[in-house]
Amino acid sequence: MRVRLLLAAACFVHGFIAMPALAARTPLSEERDFAPQAALSMAPNRSLFGTRETFEGDAARFAQWKSMIVRSEAEFSHADHICASSRDRNCTPREWADLVAQVTPLPLREKIERVNAAMNRHPYVPTYVNWHQSMYWETPFEFLARGGQCQDYAIAKYWLLRQAGVPVSAMRMVVVRARALGLDHAVLAVYIDGEPMLLDNLRYDIRPASAAASYAPYYSINETGWWLHTGPGAVSAAWARR
Repeated sequence: MRVRLLLAAACFVHGFIAMPALAARTPLSEERDFAPQAALSMAPNRSLFGTRETFEGDAARFAQWKSMIVRSEAEFSHADHICASSRDRNCTPREWADLVAQVTPLPLREKIERVNAAMNRHPYVPTYVNWHQSMYWETPFEFLARGGQCQDYAIAKYWLLRQAGVPVSAMRMVVVRARALGLDHAVLAVYIDGEPMLLDNLRYDIRPASAAASYAPYYSINETGWWLHTGPGAVSAAWARR
């Protein structure tokens, strides 16, 4: 595990220096001119990293997230058989179909452990290497075929758990500042009895967000909208006013 973590961290370091946007961008990176709009009440879950959370239902400003959702839904709807080879099209990868079948009947804690371990076995590949561009958030089937980086692991875990019966309200992708690495990062948070548990491509174990003291969130997001995180445990919200 230590070797895997160090290799992944090294990938983040090189990507951050040589090719900006190889880690998940903050809202400032995607849109430089916005501030949170009308706030809604947050879900009755424990706040992530002890921050204050402001919910906004319109996530249209997150172009990479919205594009990924549309492309993923099209990918799922067009998949009418199990892939016979890597060249097969309009199909579901065998690994994906088997995992959904295996994970669906399990209790939630076992679901997230199995999904985290299975997706973390895929290789870390920077966006620029896969797509020859600085910013591209992969669909799950693209990730299985090519590998990906932090947000792509989180996205694949999100969709796999969705198809295994975990409701949207129990999950968010969280973009954080990994202060120990000095880099931006993305993880999936899944709520178990109101406690946010982190599925992280840098770790094989599942830990509560309260145990990840080096992570400071920018924002979290799912299909219902996004949450702005403020307060002592969050990254400064100054970016939201620029």
